[in-house]
Amino acid sequence: MFYLPDRDEMQEIDRRTIKERGIPGILLMERAAISILEEISARKDTVLPARVKCLIVVEGGNNGGDGLALARLLAQQGDQVEVCYISGLSKVSDSFAYQLDIVRNLGIQVTDEISQKEYDIIVDGIFGVGLKRDVAGIWKNVIEQMNNMPGYKIAVDLPSGVDATTGQVLGTSFRADLTVTFGLNKRGLVLHPGCDMAGQVVVRDIGFSDREVQDIAPEAYGYDLSDLARLPKRSDNSNKGTYGRAAVIAGSADMSGAAVFAAEAAYRTGTGLVKVYTHSLNRTVIGNRIPEAVLMTYSDEVEALKCAEDAVSWADVILVGPGLGRSGEAEELLRYVICEAEQPLVLDADALNIISQDLELLKKHRGEVTVTPHLGEMSRLTDIAIPDIKKNILRVCKDFAMEYNVIDVLKDSRTCVSRGGDIYINTSGNNGMSTAGAGDVLAGVITGLIATGSSPYEAAKLGVYIHGLAGDLAAERMGKNGMIARDIVESIPMVIKGVENEKL
Repeated sequence: MFYLPDRDEMQEIDRRTIKERGIPGILLMERAAISILEEISARKDTVLPARVKCLIVVEGGNNGGDGLALARLLAQQGDQVEVCYISGLSKVSDSFAYQLDIVRNLGIQVTDEISQKEYDIIVDGIFGVGLKRDVAGIWKNVIEQMNNMPGYKIAVDLPSGVDATTGQVLGTSFRADLTVTFGLNKRGLVLHPGCDMAGQVVVRDIGFSDREVQDIAPEAYGYDLSDLARLPKRSDNSNKGTYGRAAVIAGSADMSGAAVFAAEAAYRTGTGLVKVYTHSLNRTVIGNRIPEAVLMTYSDEVEALKCAEDAVSWADVILVGPGLGRSGEAEELLRYVICEAEQPLVLDADALNIISQDLELLKKHRGEVTVTPHLGEMSRLTDIAIPDIKKNILRVCKDFAMEYNVIDVLKDSRTCVSRGGDIYINTSGNNGMSTAGAGDVLAGVITGLIATGSSPYEAAKLGVYIHGLAGDLAAERMGKNGMIARDIVESIPMVIKGVENEKL
């Protein structure tokens, strides 16, 4: 697990490290500059020449001080360096003033405007994580000029103009090829469009106190490969009942694929037994595609109610919604399950579309409920426009989870998960997963993890992460353009096998 602090959390970690641990800010600045220098050196003779011409653009805060320290280090090793000091702030930090004196004493050229020369590297040291206002005036003009220049572009800690908390662009933003960020990654560097502005992000340790990080315990975090150890363990002394019974209520008269993807994903995740409840017209397709699954069908509301009753009495976890449609049978199934089930529920796709017409229904659940809306479904559930959701996706996710006492898996290019407290942000996956059926697979993975023993909240977070890893493996095999949902399903066992073999 790795933390993803917002603006205030990162500034507080920095403050406590300096004030309470006694680590001088100027020392952190030196380490920051050294870490950028090392990243530059690692790219020489590949993307950069052995001797570089570098332009470093700074403003009078500590981010600019990092840039000035880098200028000194580059010059001392024989690279050509020029500094452009915008000088638009009425007050500069003490550390910046200290570094500026050193740079000038060493004879490094410092100007107040960018020349028309060509540079191998352009370094953005203008604004850091503290930026809250839109970038305008002289700063906007300089950043746009930097973006239009040729050369390899490096951002110090955060591209100037990116909101460290939301990832939104504040008016305009430096567009980096590489961002070297310090201590911890930042929310704004993993959320869109901030991550698009950041390019490759490298996190470097510069000496922030671990104790301060743990004391602050940032609200948002992500998973890495070490977190796959959270997968439920299997036992030699077991049978299919040991690994749970998952009910999948999915598919409609004209849609069978969603039920197939969800059920197979649950099996591929490790579920012992999956029972599919679907329209009778799907019997042949599902029987042929997933012969391992038990099947119960309906063709009218009376039979649908019997399916719902059977699912509630039989299953350890119930998934409702993929491809279900919005028919009378679908509503009958959903209402009964929400009101009567005490086991965990996963509500996806059409289940959410039905609920959006009667949100009070969602408050009637008796067991733990996980909802998995994409942005369109979230918009219908909250009456918030999609662009407004994207601007503050973490807050929307958290608020909905808290209001309805659910686990909210809000799906986007950076899916987030919350139950109203902390927030998980997923960083696995790729754009090849923007394909029909991928969401049905995710719902099946989460359901399967609950069936095999994960808590619903852990299943939601780990399920999103594994789903993304499976998508990454599928992209390696098939390419992003040609990926389909079936490729993601088939890659799930490879992710889990890698854990078993300790290869991931």
